[in-house]
Amino acid sequence: MVLKKEGGKKMNKRIIFFIGNLLIYFIAFAQTPTNDPHWQLKWEDQFNNFNSSKWLIGKYGDHYGEPQLYLETNVQTFNGNLVIKISNYPVRCPNPAPSQVGEAGTCTPEKLYQYTSGWIETKEAYKTQYGYIEARIKLPFKRVGNKSWGFWPAFWTFSSGATNAAEIDIFEMFGGEYKEPNTLNTCIHRHYDFNEHMGCAHTFANFDYTEWHTYAIEWNANRIIWYLDGKAIRTTCNHQIIGPIRIILNLAIQSQSKYYPPTSPPFTAYMYVDYVKVYCLQCDKSTPLTINNLTDLANYDYKVKKSITINPITIPAGNNICLRANDFIELKPGFEVQTGREMYLDVTPCEPCIPIAQEIPRGGGE
Repeated sequence: MVLKKEGGKKMNKRIIFFIGNLLIYFIAFAQTPTNDPHWQLKWEDQFNNFNSSKWLIGKYGDHYGEPQLYLETNVQTFNGNLVIKISNYPVRCPNPAPSQVGEAGTCTPEKLYQYTSGWIETKEAYKTQYGYIEARIKLPFKRVGNKSWGFWPAFWTFSSGATNAAEIDIFEMFGGEYKEPNTLNTCIHRHYDFNEHMGCAHTFANFDYTEWHTYAIEWNANRIIWYLDGKAIRTTCNHQIIGPIRIILNLAIQSQSKYYPPTSPPFTAYMYVDYVKVYCLQCDKSTPLTINNLTDLANYDYKVKKSITINPITIPAGNNICLRANDFIELKPGFEVQTGREMYLDVTPCEPCIPIAQEIPRGGGE
């Protein structure tokens, strides 16, 4: 929740927030790691080179019969970016087909695939459960005449062997369905048969996904918030997504033949990824906190507390405050927020955050 003084009126309320499976907040003010130091970076890859300790590359996979063939040679790093290439260069699946690599699937022996592309996913040690997952990405789009080509890039999660599919589509773009590259789709799938779709299409003015943008989710046991360029665009509660999950980046072609790009003349297109970052909340669920003065706020150590009680103080101009608690936040009578200031209060259980891998130093694809 954001408390905000407007119109010269003071806020003077006694408010206690208790949490069961309920989050009280305004989505427009949801906090990301850029403005909320409760988040701690657990790992990142800046793709200065390809880090095979973090990532698997799909090799001769077609992910359940999609029209493109995933090849290792279509995944490279260049100039500090991961580059996934898609083309209409035909390649035949070997016979016998190679063993499946990760979730990318395996191809049909001797089948000729008219398109090739790339797929990467995190290895076992970098599986993730809960936290804030973000990437900065630039995507391809192509429209000729009255037809848009069916490029289908995605940044998503999946888990094999879990009690559900645990698929969170941080974004996917169905290029063949758009006249302009101004729409993204978010979705979750809980079941492996994918018969349950909980998707939304988001179309934005002054948005072009062929330019650089950041795409992210904040994920805990109760909710998922989707972000575009640091702004929340969707929230889903009681999602029942169970991890841990792999993080996947790939560039497919939509499965319906009407969206297929031409098979000639030759073309190439590219998906660029600047970085992937995974953050976890810092938890101190055993410690209740009482704030008596502004010095207490200045010395706040930015861990999610068991509870927070704020005695009568005034939040002055020049201070925007973010506080998180596991059980409740209580504002005592006399508490005030001055004109134009904001206080963000988030009362949500602080869940154990994986990645399974140990925390590593900040840095690129070492």
